[in-house]
Amino acid sequence: MDEPSEQLLARYQAGDQAAADEIFRRYVGRLTVFARARLAPRVARRVDPEDVVLSAYRSFFIRARDGRLSFTRSGDLWRVLVAMTLNKVRRQVARHEAEKRAIRREEDILAEICEPHHRGPTPEHALAAADELEQIMAALPPLKRRILELRLLDYEISEIAADIGRSERTVRRMLDDLQEFLKRRLLDG
Repeated sequence: MDEPSEQLLARYQAGDQAAADEIFRRYVGRLTVFARARLAPRVARRVDPEDVVLSAYRSFFIRARDGRLSFTRSGDLWRVLVAMTLNKVRRQVARHEAEKRAIRREEDILAEICEPHHRGPTPEHALAAADELEQIMAALPPLKRRILELRLLDYEISEIAADIGRSERTVRRMLDDLQEFLKRRLLDG
């Protein structure tokens, strides 16, 4: 049977690191699922739920160490961690939807850039795009360059994974990294 949260908190406040480890282990998985469920998909592309949970834990442990927390009922620890996680989620959403970082604004810019034009690019635009692609490829490490090449050739994720000898999850993660890299490059340019 799990040790009551009041005792865990008291042990942590007395300097017992094993109590902190137990508090973390006991709830980290459920808090991560909770945070992930509360992040809208457009924000979740920019905010890692694990980072939100770690931030909530950091705040919790600081307050607990300073004696600003006390529990009287079973379940108080869970309720406090959920409340802190929810506040962190809300702050991240507000931060990423603020005018300067407006996700919708970025998506509108990307949609405008990627919108197909009926008459096709001019020779100057095609040359500029080719130069930009060449610079992007040169800036990438070999593995990411190969993934981008294959994706531009319309390969499926499973085909790319087989070609480079990595898992599909790794390919997806690297494609997400490439997408963020390209967004930053487009928005900075």
